[in-house]
Amino acid sequence: MLVISRKQGEAIYLSGDIKITLISVSGDKATIGIDAPKDIKIVREELAATIESNIVSAGISIEEEKYSDLANLLKKEKNI
Repeated sequence: MLVISRKQGEAIYLSGDIKITLISVSGDKATIGIDAPKDIKIVREELAATIESNIVSAGISIEEEKYSDLANLLKKEKNI
């Protein structure tokens, strides 16, 4: 794991086209912004863990790229 320090407003780039910016730090929480192409799927760790747990408990086999489809569906339902 690469560990780096950033000040508020500073950013890092991944693969040249993904920008992660430290927006703010308050107490033990940091707020980050992610600029990435639309085809890059971004899923919070706890959501991925919940999806995995539900899949395992249901005995369903699912490919990793299906996680993003499920995450997109959940986002759409939240915005309705």
